[in-house]
Amino acid sequence: MCDWNTHLYCAHKVNQHLKFEGQELDMFLFGNLLPDVNMGWIIAPEVRLEQCYTHFDGMGQEYFWAPQRFYEKYKEAIDSIDPLHLGYLFHLWMDVANMTYFVNKIPMSQMISDYHKVRELKWKDTSIFIRNHKFTLSDNNVNSIVSHAKAIDEVNITGNDLLKVVDYINEGTREFAADSYQLYSEKELADFYESICSDFISWLAKI
Repeated sequence: MCDWNTHLYCAHKVNQHLKFEGQELDMFLFGNLLPDVNMGWIIAPEVRLEQCYTHFDGMGQEYFWAPQRFYEKYKEAIDSIDPLHLGYLFHLWMDVANMTYFVNKIPMSQMISDYHKVRELKWKDTSIFIRNHKFTLSDNNVNSIVSHAKAIDEVNITGNDLLKVVDYINEGTREFAADSYQLYSEKELADFYESICSDFISWLAKI
């Protein structure tokens, strides 16, 4: 899984191709965060939803099919280039790609024996890479985003939820901040994020 700043960093890279602006750009960016908002990790939403629900069986055997399952359910909106649905889709795509790369990087025996420690090292590395890529989100379009999000069954958000997300991101909180890379190099992360974005754009062109 990725932290929100990493999701936003890659969302901006993908938007160089999609070219959303104004309210549509805010919707695309927020869409990249929506699968996590109701889970209660950073904020306490009015309705808490489990990861397996918001991530389309994100904790089970269907995890790696999550982007395809979301697309199949919301095909009409995605095919019409709806920014919020595309943002949600890219979040799922990025989580799957990130987890695949993460598992390939770490021996399975270490993943099983000390998963949380290994995950913390990964997050420390991404916090260093994203440190100089801080993004802020406008809250001017919050009401429109909340209204639009009602079309996605897997989320149940309020304006206060989104404002808390904006505040968290704008504060630049780095729970796992570190001074040196633990698992990756800066080039490895840069190349990896570039490949995630280009592969997603290529996939969109095919579906």
